[in-house]
Amino acid sequence: MRAGSSPTNRKGQVMVWVLIAFMVLTLLMTSMAFVVRQGIFETQKQEERLQTYYVALSGIDLVYAALMDPAYNPKYIEVAISSAKAQPITETIPVEIGGKQVGTAEIIIDIITDEESVSWLRIRSTGQLTGKDTKVTTTMRINTRNFNQVVREKVTN
Repeated sequence: MRAGSSPTNRKGQVMVWVLIAFMVLTLLMTSMAFVVRQGIFETQKQEERLQTYYVALSGIDLVYAALMDPAYNPKYIEVAISSAKAQPITETIPVEIGGKQVGTAEIIIDIITDEESVSWLRIRSTGQLTGKDTKVTTTMRINTRNFNQVVREKVTN
């Protein structure tokens, strides 16, 4: 044994090292738990946003199908163009899956003119899941002179 070093002093040193190791492990476990929790939260938000996007897209597709239905005379798209020139058309469409409403699509149909003086029938659909706050908007434009020219625009929050 060295001078000035007793067995009780060594036991005290071991206790300090055990406490330091315990604190380091606690810090690592807390950090890992936080990272995992954030990952789960982000995954849930992304899933909600994706579902909301599909609700908005469903609204666009339902309106487009109705406007382009060849069974009606005059075509709904012609009626929509003349109506939207006076004021925007608004509608709320419930989106259902298997008979259960999963969300709503708020539709706004209006007429816009681009920088090349082309007139478009614009359909904006803002999707929202039932009981959720997330909203996603997607847009489609149909050329008022050529109904076959359709442009889908990027998604916005």
